Amino acid sequence: MGPTKVYISHKNLLHNFNLIREAVAPAGVMGVVKANAYGHGIVEAAHSLVKAGAAYLGVAFPEEGLQLRQAGIRTPILVFGAQNGDLFEMCLENNLEITLTDGYQLERLRKLYEKTGKKAKVHIKVDTGMNRFGFPYETFDETILNIFDLPYIDVKGVYTHFSSADEEDPSYTLFQLERFLHVKETIRKHNKSKLLFHAANSAAIMKFPQAYLDMVRPGVMLYGNPPGPDFKLSWPLKEVMRFVSQVTLIKELKPDEAVSYNRRFYTRKNTRIAVIPVGYADGYSRQLTNRAQVLIRGRRFPVVGTVCMDAIMVNLEDSRDIRVGDEVVLFGAQGDEHITIVEMSRLQDTIPYEVTCRVSARVPREHLK
Repeated sequence: MGPTKVYISHKNLLHNFNLIREAVAPAGVMGVVKANAYGHGIVEAAHSLVKAGAAYLGVAFPEEGLQLRQAGIRTPILVFGAQNGDLFEMCLENNLEITLTDGYQLERLRKLYEKTGKKAKVHIKVDTGMNRFGFPYETFDETILNIFDLPYIDVKGVYTHFSSADEEDPSYTLFQLERFLHVKETIRKHNKSKLLFHAANSAAIMKFPQAYLDMVRPGVMLYGNPPGPDFKLSWPLKEVMRFVSQVTLIKELKPDEAVSYNRRFYTRKNTRIAVIPVGYADGYSRQLTNRAQVLIRGRRFPVVGTVCMDAIMVNLEDSRDIRVGDEVVLFGAQGDEHITIVEMSRLQDTIPYEVTCRVSARVPREHLK
């Protein structure tokens, strides 16, 4: 294993999960582990969340659900992504619950039922304003209510997704919630079976307790991060991922020497430059060129010159105590200093989700239980 790796703290993951579970009770918690658990390791994260009491797991695609089933996980799994029908058989064979979003899917499931005799377990998705997946709110009473009577469908839940719960202005989220509560009330009048109604993502969990309903769906907050770099975070979440490497070479440069591709940095005096074996192929973005800092021996040092595919250069100036082999923290804590994932997202003009998802598969994950 090379020097570049990420450490995954399951202690912090469980801290975040327990905060959520206690806050939303008696609502259940669906642990969202899509996209390799936002870069943290889908199987390992799922095992920890199930052991801690997750009622459901959420994935984007059937293949992710299959990966969890093959890892021995038997907890209910909801597949969020709208499927074209070709993967429905995989869902039925592996007891994966399907997000139902349109009539085309119903026809495919009917044909599968005729072929296999298996009912599909589904959660009906209602589009209350995201305008992505889901039955349109405007026609839900004409389409959705009939689904409960279909012999090949076993409806487990009904849900929606908020588009803007992380914004300061709550009006659009409240608009979507009002629509969804109307859907819930209408369905309850026509169907008395036990259904799970769920809507709250991470931002809504932190801002809209009236949206907890029967179950919540935390994603980014499970991993210790807010939905956006400017989100006012009041919950004591703990980051789960720590991204590290080490100093592999130190070069002694004279004044006015260029560093890295296209000479985007010149030394101004005698300078020590540390070479670190991490680059954009590992998920350390070129946007961080001449912008980011790293931690070495508990102190901040600037990244200088263009971020390469497999390396970055760090300006040590005249610090003499840095040695080859010293740990370099790309984000996370070291000593009294901490480069947060939020800080990294600001530098890249993105959101915390992308920072952790971007850490590539060639970077080993070391899971700390």
